[in-house]
Amino acid sequence: MQRLIIVFIVLFSVGAPAAQAQLPDGADAEVRLSPEESGNWRVEYTFAEPQSVLALVRSTGDYRELTWSVTSDNARFGRVAGIDVIALDEPARTVSFSIIPLTSTLVGEYTPFVTFADGSVAVHDGQFSVAPLDSLEAVEALEGDTSNIGAPALSMDVVLSSDTPIIVDGEVHQGKVRHRVDGDGTYIYLGNSEIEEFDSFTAVIDKRLPAWLRDRFDSDLEAIFSAYEQLWGFELEHKATVMLAYKGATADGFSVTGGALDQLLMMEMGGTALNAPDDDVLSYVHWFFAHEAAHLFQIDRGVGFASGAQSWIHEGAANTMAYSLIASMMEQDGAKRFLAGVYGRAFDECVTTLEAGPLATAAEREAFSAHYSCGDFIALATDGFLKQRNLYGFWNRLVSMAKGEPDEKVDEDTYFSTMQILGATKAQRNAVRALVEGRPDNARKTLTNLLEKAGLEPEFSAGGQLIALKWPDY
Repeated sequence: MQRLIIVFIVLFSVGAPAAQAQLPDGADAEVRLSPEESGNWRVEYTFAEPQSVLALVRSTGDYRELTWSVTSDNARFGRVAGIDVIALDEPARTVSFSIIPLTSTLVGEYTPFVTFADGSVAVHDGQFSVAPLDSLEAVEALEGDTSNIGAPALSMDVVLSSDTPIIVDGEVHQGKVRHRVDGDGTYIYLGNSEIEEFDSFTAVIDKRLPAWLRDRFDSDLEAIFSAYEQLWGFELEHKATVMLAYKGATADGFSVTGGALDQLLMMEMGGTALNAPDDDVLSYVHWFFAHEAAHLFQIDRGVGFASGAQSWIHEGAANTMAYSLIASMMEQDGAKRFLAGVYGRAFDECVTTLEAGPLATAAEREAFSAHYSCGDFIALATDGFLKQRNLYGFWNRLVSMAKGEPDEKVDEDTYFSTMQILGATKAQRNAVRALVEGRPDNARKTLTNLLEKAGLEPEFSAGGQLIALKWPDY
């Protein structure tokens, strides 16, 4: 594999150490954002202590190579061994960029700038998070994975000014906001939409969202949150915030993308299929909301997710929960057709992934959707192996176990330990491990056997299409 290596000559200062920059509230850094007349954004970092080499913590993909340009004379920027890196010619406390605001959807990453049809914009502050490193050799040693950085990301404030209202963490600010980046970050909204308050969530909704969706948005999403509160057995500690951006009707069909960040759901949707009411479109939109909302309950007690190869744990369970929840809101025949359709496609997708290699390496092959499809079947099988058959009870125990770990993350070790504690036998756990770690000679047979062992009674059409399972009834 070819990779771009940036070579720098680093000059070391032999004079007195530089004075510490004064930043509020003990921040290690701040980044000031402001739009430029050209349409680009100015990004200016200030550090409390001089820095030499910094890695962008979120370095999925190479989009910054095309959209970020250094405007400081003292710095170089590029991609080193799969990680975006800022390198200062000599230790310094400031560096600035002019960046093209990327608004297109990225695979496995949050959209850096989300545009709304009404002219508003939301900025993902986590995209600017950086971590210090000793050298470029230290960057290479990370092997393209920033989670291997020993030091934490710098504690950083994002400072943003706007002529329009600014909304972050469910609160409205005027003129200027300073916000501390936490974990994966959140979205900071700039625009004229108002916060709408509902029982279980607050919302910022694109004013140009088609009326048939907008008019039922509150009741539909309220029903999803209410159902989850019953199934999980608790309410979210902090009311969720939902931002919904409409992308217009220029593309055929429809698309829905988004993600969960702390207690925020960011959604983007658009396409000609949204112009008029459509039951199939509505079912998909409901599932998407339910999937992302499930993540809010998964992380509500302060745990994190293991990234990369282990994403099947949380993505698969969120799929299972969302599909079963949406099906429960349909009439019986419609629910059967809905589940048969989504699981028939998921079965074929999972088999195709396993034929190419283990689920554990799917991300390396850019087969990210396998974390959803194969992960969904693993969640169903886990549920089937449990004596009480309650996936929500399993996840509540799983989160409690993760809280007892030093990193407080839900990972494979914790997952299989929770299965064992709740009664899954070694053979049952190994059947799941085989799907994750192995490359079966016959992927279709291996997946079918897992479902049969879990008591899910898979049924197939004459053409080999999965058409039914013993769906969980929560």
